[in-house]
Amino acid sequence: MMNSLELAGIDALVLAGGLGTRLRSVVADRQKAFASIANEPFAARIFRQLRGAGVRRIVFALGHLADSAAPILDQWRCERGPEILTSIEPTPLGTGGALRHALPQLHSSTVLVLNGDSFVDADLAALLATHRAARAAITLSAVQVTDVSRYGALEFDRDGRHVSAFREKQASGGCGWINAGIYLIERDVLAAIPERCAVSLEREVFPHYTDGRIAARCESRPFIDIGTPETYAAGADFFARVA
Repeated sequence: MMNSLELAGIDALVLAGGLGTRLRSVVADRQKAFASIANEPFAARIFRQLRGAGVRRIVFALGHLADSAAPILDQWRCERGPEILTSIEPTPLGTGGALRHALPQLHSSTVLVLNGDSFVDADLAALLATHRAARAAITLSAVQVTDVSRYGALEFDRDGRHVSAFREKQASGGCGWINAGIYLIERDVLAAIPERCAVSLEREVFPHYTDGRIAARCESRPFIDIGTPETYAAGADFFARVA
């Protein structure tokens, strides 16, 4: 069973550089991961999650409105906790390109990656145990939602432990398992991403590993992403329920 000592040797990277175009009508002056929800930045929950799990080194991959994150990160640096670094992409590079750009600052052979605009209180130690047991190139956290139409759905192979396909968003929804935006990724996967290119982790990198090299840990836990004005507005009630 993995514990916080195991996670202490894993560098984490928070993807917080997206343009946030759908959210600009309500959050125009800062990066969406640092938008305020219930009087604190959304990313504060992610920071506490990582700190509580024993992670000692966190890289924030920034880009759009990166300056808006600086005062918040400086405040967290003053607290006793993980080392905080930043990687700022010179132009929009997508989720995969941002990871590749940050690779020189990531020292561990396995990297914990989290989307900065979504949250699920996943068991990170159990996710690492799944990753190690499967000897996977990538292991993702999956959550079940009542309507997959907004997210796209995961498909699994016969053993139910590996992702065989990422189904695109569809008009028809229904209950299903989705990618929760938390991954453990081996360093050689990141090194294989082209440098200085805009690359989508979800659409361009992951599909190459659906031959049994992507493991999944499925958990029925509350999940939110704040990518739209509607979900952003629901954030305060969500955290009031799951706190």
